[in-house]
Amino acid sequence: MSTEANKQTVLKACKCINDRDFEGLLACIHDEGSWSVPYRTDRFPFAGFRDKAAFGEMLAGILGGFSEFSFEVTGITSEGDRVAVEAKSQGVGPGTATYQNVYNTTFEMKDGLIHTAREFFDPFEVLAYVEQLPPQA
Repeated sequence: MSTEANKQTVLKACKCINDRDFEGLLACIHDEGSWSVPYRTDRFPFAGFRDKAAFGEMLAGILGGFSEFSFEVTGITSEGDRVAVEAKSQGVGPGTATYQNVYNTTFEMKDGLIHTAREFFDPFEVLAYVEQLPPQA
């Protein structure tokens, strides 16, 4: 696929994250695709490698708790089969819990779809958000 087509696929995926359109997001990911958060799994529970299905389940679980959420692309670079995105997010909920973060994600494309994503963000912002959540009954 062309560099521009790859860029548009990634932008579509980012819009699906913003809209919490999990079905649309998964349609942008290759069946052999994976998404990774390359932090230590013994220190950060959301870290690790996930195949397409596991990533979809995890993201739906995380984003499903927000009453308000936005994910905005602030920069994008595309060259060949690689696309790099800078983004920021904000969320509220459940209750008064608030969240914000910045992201740098690199996407490798195959057959016009996302094949490999490596997502970097501030894990301490995630942990600060989780600390605000009401205890599970």
